[in-house]
Amino acid sequence: MQIEDLFTLVLFVFAWKFDQICSLTNENTCTPASAGNSSIDDVPAINTALLTCGNGGTIIISSNTIFMIRSPLDFMNCRQCNFQIEGTLKVSDDLNYWNGKTAFILLQNIIGATVESLTGTGVIDGSGQAYWDYFAKHKTYKRPLLMFFSNASNITFSNVKLKDAPTMFVTVKDKSYNISFSDLILSAVSTSTNDPKNTDGFDIGECSYVMLNNIHVTNGDDCVAFENGANYITVNNITCIGSHGVSVGSLGLGAGETYVVQNVYVSKIKMINCSKAAGIKLWPGGSSHGSVFVSNVIYDGVIVDNCDYAFQIMNCYESESKTCEKHPSTARLSRIHLMNFTGKTSRKYEPHVANIDCPPNGTCDLTFTGWDIIAPNRKSVVLCAHYDHPSGVKCTPGAFG
Repeated sequence: MQIEDLFTLVLFVFAWKFDQICSLTNENTCTPASAGNSSIDDVPAINTALLTCGNGGTIIISSNTIFMIRSPLDFMNCRQCNFQIEGTLKVSDDLNYWNGKTAFILLQNIIGATVESLTGTGVIDGSGQAYWDYFAKHKTYKRPLLMFFSNASNITFSNVKLKDAPTMFVTVKDKSYNISFSDLILSAVSTSTNDPKNTDGFDIGECSYVMLNNIHVTNGDDCVAFENGANYITVNNITCIGSHGVSVGSLGLGAGETYVVQNVYVSKIKMINCSKAAGIKLWPGGSSHGSVFVSNVIYDGVIVDNCDYAFQIMNCYESESKTCEKHPSTARLSRIHLMNFTGKTSRKYEPHVANIDCPPNGTCDLTFTGWDIIAPNRKSVVLCAHYDHPSGVKCTPGAFG
């Protein structure tokens, strides 16, 4: 099957699955009222609206209004509901209360929901600055996720701005299925000397048929991370600024566990000022880590603008070199296709534009097509190690990581 045919098939199945959603059973509309006081929790009012209109009805978060999120907002009463965010859902900075909570907003164990802003004015504000500043001095503090999709299916989320998540913006896992994210802006920008640490845009874990389309991310960690269990994921037309890239992993941390990422299609992405545009992150091998299988991952149409590397494979992720020498990665990478990478890297590693450190005791089935990447000095050196049969690039020994 051709790559284009595979992508068409994925989109067809994705669209067909969404057509299976049952028709709405309730046409009621609820518009909860904000208390208008930052010290008062507006979640109970929203919960009442979800209980009343959540079965197929519409809940409207009014424009020009701030709703304080001082306790977790759980969508458990949304059954094929339409949740319109035209105003702002603002997370409180009650650090003691939120410590260790899973997430500020939870969509778990639900089937069918539309979360959107019809006007484009909807905002979810994570009040991240207070959390970043506190975390800089208290590393054991456990920051909640901004949004957590767990065992959720048939969800569309669109046309909303997410700002200043204390840690990860959007996490999807626990066998979630058929979820579409589109026309979103994610931004985490610190106004102090403390960086917005761990603010991944999208962490895509154990789930299938997840689509990201037309999204802009400015953050301080992975723009999109494909983690264990990700299957049939499509990413199209995304711009990432200041991130760690659109990457697979990290994979292999847990002893005795099996990690699988497969059927990922990434197209038409623009990567600006990133540590890498795209990559794969692997932990070492050995009994203290797991087995890793990555297959059928396609990057097609990647614009690189001042990123340190255009592509990177790390097989010794966050580990000491002695550990990796003793326990080399056994990860099996198959059918990894890098197509139509264009642009220029930063000066940080010039003339090196890619660092491909394949798993020493695994496999590295990696192909390049249309590779047109240069460093600022107009040279283009691709560092490689354990990449036995280079395809589409000229390798220079010396890769590390």
